[in-house]
Amino acid sequence: MGVKTYIAALGGALLAKATDPEVDSLTQDQSAGSHGYSLRSAAELLAKENKGRYHLGTASKNPLNNRPFLGGPSRIDEFEKIHPKARPAYLLFRDCLVDLDSLAGDEAAQALAAFLRVRMSTGDEAEQAALSSDSGIGIEQLLGVAERFVQQEPEHGRRAQAFAAAVLDCAFPYVELQPIHSPHPGDVRVVRDSIVQFPVEVKQVAADEAVALELASAAQQMGAKSALLFVVAQDHRPLNRERIRRKAMQTYGVSVEICESVRELVGAVAVFTGGSLEAIQRLLPTRYAARMREHEVSIEGQQRWKEMVEARGRSQGDL
Repeated sequence: MGVKTYIAALGGALLAKATDPEVDSLTQDQSAGSHGYSLRSAAELLAKENKGRYHLGTASKNPLNNRPFLGGPSRIDEFEKIHPKARPAYLLFRDCLVDLDSLAGDEAAQALAAFLRVRMSTGDEAEQAALSSDSGIGIEQLLGVAERFVQQEPEHGRRAQAFAAAVLDCAFPYVELQPIHSPHPGDVRVVRDSIVQFPVEVKQVAADEAVALELASAAQQMGAKSALLFVVAQDHRPLNRERIRRKAMQTYGVSVEICESVRELVGAVAVFTGGSLEAIQRLLPTRYAARMREHEVSIEGQQRWKEMVEARGRSQGDL
């Protein structure tokens, strides 16, 4: 789990304590006892009511949908499976909850207000660093920049996964981006009414037919009738799409689409959703920047994307 998840978790804990002084701040589940509460629900409510006013460390609408919160012990001070790099953040988070648990209702409300003021300031800084929605870059130039950027430094698949989510954001109202290295199938999921419409598996390494059929099997298990495999890797060899489609439909009853470049993914989304390339051209630069922040792409990477898009937009404007 990324350390930024603890920011959203702290916000949820503050909201719960400010609402009900009787809650045990060191619990994350109602099964912890009479003073237990759902920390995940509190964090999701905070995310839902955000409306761009503050930054919770992640743009996800389900900020605690990962370990150690997902499937972990009902008490936070009993967490054990912490990634070594995230352990300092966890220990600080746990200590904050110890202090929070001793606060009265008014004090907890003041602490929540202070937290939101800080996160609003952070959000303002992020917005100032973000791309303008009118970058001036044409669609062909944008796709060329994106193809180069994604393949320059995969960052363990973060860049491609965030890109896939951003493209789908341009056409669908609710898109879930799974945490990096999530054990659950579908790096990106298009959801409607809490039901997965189709999962998207993203690969920044060469993929074979087995990967596509595993995706079809996973889609069947989650009740989806279609799935998409997005592969963007220099050493990848084109797949036999017709054979994969036939096997996936015969074996799993799932329609599998395959995109093997940035251009293919954008084109497929534009065609099959009835959207327009003009809308993608306008929305994608900022949507991708937001998804990169959520997926914890390196600060250098985020800045590089901003610079590449703005430089290409300026050169077009000079023509």
